[in-house]
Amino acid sequence: YLEGGKAAGGQLVDQRFCPRIVEGELRYNCVGDALVGIIHKKPADGGISAVGGTGSFYTYYGPEEVKFKSLTTNFLERDLPKVMPALGLAAEPIPLWWTTDFILASPVGTPSEDEKWIVGEFNCSCVGISKCLAAYCQDSTPNACYTDILAEDLVEADRYGSIMGQKALGILSKGFTSSGPVDVSGITRVAKNDLGLLPQPFVPKYKGALAEIYVRCKPFGGSDKSSN
Repeated sequence: YLEGGKAAGGQLVDQRFCPRIVEGELRYNCVGDALVGIIHKKPADGGISAVGGTGSFYTYYGPEEVKFKSLTTNFLERDLPKVMPALGLAAEPIPLWWTTDFILASPVGTPSEDEKWIVGEFNCSCVGISKCLAAYCQDSTPNACYTDILAEDLVEADRYGSIMGQKALGILSKGFTSSGPVDVSGITRVAKNDLGLLPQPFVPKYKGALAEIYVRCKPFGGSDKSSN
């Protein structure tokens, strides 16, 4: 990220440190403009990072969770419409699958309606579905795959997928189109099979592509990969 400095595209975000990160952060999982779930991610004792694989503890909530009602309402109704214009992307749709991580910055004891939450990051480039963590390979589970996901977790993951499809259809039906066909002749298929994918519709309304990065020099092709 930093090699070569600004001239080479290196970048460093200077943001305030929020000491209450030790209490955890809230991850808002969104599909377009719809909140589909909230995850409270608490770092392991003595840590400040709640990234998966660091011993952090995850607690899952639905999008209507009352304890976060003030934050949810302010974010979805007041702040969200301003995000894309602020990035100079007012004509672009909100990402299809993305997250926002919030850290509480108010002093302990602040009433919930007066709390101030700081955005630690927006992520729309490498977002995983936490309910599918069982399918991710690691040293202790080198053969992990789609069938290792619990049935109840698959139901939730499928719900996310259905909402994504509905939102994508809405974006396309409004006349938002790509710049044209993409040449994929230089892409090598690495996947061993299509485990976990639904059958291709016989007469699809639109055609898309599912692409993932495979890092040949890394175990399992990089992080968050299944064995296939």
